[in-house]
Amino acid sequence: MRLKDKAAIVTGAAGGLGLGIAARFAAEGAAVALIDFDRQRGEFVESDLRQQGYHLRFIQADLSEPQDILRATSAAADWAGRLDIVVNNAATFLPKKIEDIGVDEWDYLMAVNLRAAFLLVQAALPMLRKSHGCVLNISSTAAIRVFSPNLPYTVAKAGLITMTQGLAQELHADRIRVNCICPGAVDTPALHRDIAARGVYAGALQRLRDEGYLMTPDQIASVALHLVSDEAIAITGSVVVADGGAMLA
Repeated sequence: MRLKDKAAIVTGAAGGLGLGIAARFAAEGAAVALIDFDRQRGEFVESDLRQQGYHLRFIQADLSEPQDILRATSAAADWAGRLDIVVNNAATFLPKKIEDIGVDEWDYLMAVNLRAAFLLVQAALPMLRKSHGCVLNISSTAAIRVFSPNLPYTVAKAGLITMTQGLAQELHADRIRVNCICPGAVDTPALHRDIAARGVYAGALQRLRDEGYLMTPDQIASVALHLVSDEAIAITGSVVVADGGAMLA
């Protein structure tokens, strides 16, 4: 129970990696606010995990809307009575060639993948200062080794790395730790959709599995748990690559 008596917000938590992280935190004793745009899926997950004895609540929010972020953060804090951990996981893909990307599409992706992380930390800051809490940003190895076509996604994820370091430096005086995970390929519905949209050959996922480079949400959740727990009290401003060694191949 490494997170007993702590409260967390996890964005993009109705499925995939976000759900894996949220469920692991709840299993370790945290009260977890699941923030996601998908109300139907979020409410199903909330019901399912509550039946397993976990303490959590789903809060629907559109992370491209600043007022929705403020509302969701306030609702999470009111529900839990405190806030110790913020996980910025929500993301969207835009697998289009440069000439096919519209301004509105670019702006929406940046709002969800990058701006929302800043606004959520900003909204949660008074409570994080009280708890000497921590922030965990979920970036991607795509921020380090880009792949095409997915330029806006890689740019936003690279921005999360820089944001992590800047926040860690500025918030150190408040004893708020800020770290970042760069997962590689994680076996989630989002990865399947991205591979299909980019027209990658059908055997791509199996090849990743065979070579040991396809991570599971639970494996990344283990890394996340360590970084937000008191075991990692000496770690802040760090970027942790969690890709099974794919970057070395």
